[in-house]
Amino acid sequence: MTRHLGHIFMTATLILASASLSLGATVSVNPTGTSSNGVYTVQGSDMDGVAGFDLVLKYDSPALASPTVSQGSLISGAIMVANTNAAGTIRIAVVSNKSFSGSGPLVTIKFTTHTGGTVSVASFNPINSSGATVSGGTTTDTPTTDTTNTGTTTTGTTTTGTTTTGTTTTGSTTAGSTTAGTTTTSSSGATYLGTVTMPSDSQIKGETKTTAAGETPVQPSTPEVAAKPGETPPAGEAPPAGETPAATKVPTATKKAETINVASNTAVLERFRAYRGDKTPAIMVALFKQQISPSFRQKPFVALSDGTTTVTIVADLSAETGSSPNFALTGAKMVSLKKDDASSTWLIKALPAKGALSASLMVLNETKVTEYPLTIAPAIKKAAATEKEFAAFLKDAAKTPAKHDLNGDGTYDGIDDYIYTANYLVRQQKARTTAK
Repeated sequence: MTRHLGHIFMTATLILASASLSLGATVSVNPTGTSSNGVYTVQGSDMDGVAGFDLVLKYDSPALASPTVSQGSLISGAIMVANTNAAGTIRIAVVSNKSFSGSGPLVTIKFTTHTGGTVSVASFNPINSSGATVSGGTTTDTPTTDTTNTGTTTTGTTTTGTTTTGTTTTGSTTAGSTTAGTTTTSSSGATYLGTVTMPSDSQIKGETKTTAAGETPVQPSTPEVAAKPGETPPAGEAPPAGETPAATKVPTATKKAETINVASNTAVLERFRAYRGDKTPAIMVALFKQQISPSFRQKPFVALSDGTTTVTIVADLSAETGSSPNFALTGAKMVSLKKDDASSTWLIKALPAKGALSASLMVLNETKVTEYPLTIAPAIKKAAATEKEFAAFLKDAAKTPAKHDLNGDGTYDGIDDYIYTANYLVRQQKARTTAK
């Protein structure tokens, strides 16, 4: 699943439904045990009603280095994404189907290198399960002592109640996630709103991964060639029914961690990673045409992440029961969200991050989390316009692989075939559109 989340920070937009929030939520960071062991705990206080947040921590580098993040008992059962790639900064995002309650540890940070330095909270943006951003919070100072080599005590800053995120849509009207604090209203009473900025290049924590029902693991054998280039693919595998337990009571320090079952559909990119058979244009195109999920469909079925092209995910959730689903995007920004009440079909319009190789839509409800991978690829300058040119690329790549590294990772492999095929298919789509 981590491969679906990319290698740079992306915005993940969370669309949540109903609940209440205490406006007194605060966080603090303190060393755990002796400060010389390099372990720090971020404590949440008065978190009643909070159902998601993004948190940015700052630490002194290189005195502190190579941090790892583990989930605390207060947010047990939630989805957590942590990014530690940028020295001096840790970005954490947490979302849950149900609100947290009380006070307790949010996360624990452990540094492999710890020769001094301090940790502080740069920003903390919580929302409730209606997506409303906490307002009227305060900034407090919490001692975070590190005596290694220095013997000094320094103070970290805790920021709460900021209002930098939050987009509200009532009913089935469009919900734009890129404008903070805006509200759109219709006559319907249902509400889907709120944003959490999720660092998307790290492993999601608090999950149990499963394979979607009806889906088999990626098959490296030669695919059946049945579709014509540029044809919109049929829908594919069905998401499974797994349970999503969530914490609903005030946790204690000894509370057993809960897990979230995540059903992941196999991305087209993963098919190319695993493929080891013969390579022809028809076979490469067929890998794109194999169905992904009967409940989800992307339009267009392949798109380039050029920073301007949007895709629409059609999600048929008619089989789902319970409360309204929640949606999260990684590797893309939410542009709009619409629901057809008659068919229980959702239309999620998203803008993939420029240059992104992968992106995902996650659907959260009371019983499971289902991930649907988007089919996107970076744009390249030279892509085949004809099947003959495509065949020439594959032939030349076999002879001189180093010259056909399209993603700059120093090797020619299935990822490069994926990028080239995606660009070929998009070019075919444009040619047909122009000809009409």
